[in-house]
Amino acid sequence: MDANQMLFYETLRFFLGPLIKLNFRLKIEGQENIPDNGAAVIVCNHRSAADPAILAYSVRNRYINFGAASWSWKIPGYRELHQWSGAFPLSLKGGKGDSELEKGLELLEEGELVGIFPEGGEAILDPGKVEKIKKFKTGFARLALQGRVPVIPCAVIGLSERRMPAVPSPYVEKITGGQADKDYSSVIYRRAACRIGRPLDLGTFYDEPLGKELLDEVTGKVRQIVMKLYNGDDLDRFLTGETPFDFVYERVGGADGKLL
Repeated sequence: MDANQMLFYETLRFFLGPLIKLNFRLKIEGQENIPDNGAAVIVCNHRSAADPAILAYSVRNRYINFGAASWSWKIPGYRELHQWSGAFPLSLKGGKGDSELEKGLELLEEGELVGIFPEGGEAILDPGKVEKIKKFKTGFARLALQGRVPVIPCAVIGLSERRMPAVPSPYVEKITGGQADKDYSSVIYRRAACRIGRPLDLGTFYDEPLGKELLDEVTGKVRQIVMKLYNGDDLDRFLTGETPFDFVYERVGGADGKLL
C-alpha cells in the first residue's frame, strides 16, 4: 500500500469509523490479536457489503490490503474505491495458474496484511439461511502457504439484520460475469460484532506439496474456526488464547453453523 492509499484509507477510517460503530452498534473483540508488524492473511466470513468497512475499522493498528472479487472491479465506483484504498483483484479458486494471487504474494513479501473473504463476493448477493457460512474457496490457503505467513481468522456477526430489495438475476449475471438462476437479496446489519481470532501457525505445512488435499484440509479447518468465532464457541481457544491450540495436530471440533 503506497502513501496515497494509506492516506485515503486512514481518512475513511477516521471519518466513517465512528459512523460505522454508532450505526451498527458495533462490538469489537480481539483487537490485540493483530500483530503490530509482519505479514499475515486475514480471513473473514462475508454476509454484507459492509464487511470490509467493519473489518478495516476493527483492525485499528494496521492497514489491510483487501483482495476484491475480480468482477467487482467492473462496477463504476467500486473500481475507483478499490484502487484508492489499496485493494487488488483476486480470484479465490487457488489453482496453480491463478496469476491474481501474485499481487497478494508481493504484498505479503513486503510485510503487509492481506484480507480475504473466502466465500467470494457472490456471497453478499445470496447470504442464504441466516445461520449458514458458505463453503470457503481455497485461494487464501495457497496464498498463506506460499507466502509462509500465519492466517488470522475473523468473523463479522450480524446480530440483527434486514434484507435489501432483490437484484434481478440478469443484472447479477451482467456484473459478475457468471450464471444466476434466481434473483438475489443481500443484507444490511442493524447491529453487528467483529471477532478477531488468534493467528494460526501453518509452519508445519510450508514445505509440503501444495496439492488439493492439503489446500482442502487447511481451508476446511480455517472455516470451522471462523464458524466458532461467529457462534461464540470455544473462544478460550480461538479468541483469547487462554487454552493453547495447535492448528496442525488438534481437531477444531463440531461447527454446526448456528447463529450467535
